[in-house]
Amino acid sequence: MTDVEMVFAKYMQTLSDQKPDAATSFFHENATVFFREGSYFGKNQISQILKNTFSIIKDETFTPSKVNWHYKSNDTAACTFQYEWSGRIQGKRFTTLGRGSLTWVKDINGDWKIITEHFGPTPK
Repeated sequence: MTDVEMVFAKYMQTLSDQKPDAATSFFHENATVFFREGSYFGKNQISQILKNTFSIIKDETFTPSKVNWHYKSNDTAACTFQYEWSGRIQGKRFTTLGRGSLTWVKDINGDWKIITEHFGPTPK
């Protein structure tokens, strides 16, 4: 497993652990995130949407599968994957299947950071 793959695995676990500050730490300062409900630009907006999402959803799990690394270099990487997202909202259980893409870059400290993230539903 390469270093960016290990960071990816840690990020996925952080999503399931519902730790917004820890999840936010994986993002580059200038990151962009596209979710079904909106687009978020910069680490501050991303932090707010993660805090909001984690406060609404309880008992969350986020499980990626079929991870495909399309490109890896010394300072850039890109992957796509499918996921199963489940949890409870106002006591009601939900499960959603979707797909995602992440583009990673190394920051000035040499740490892998997400520069773009896109999560959306699986096409019908």
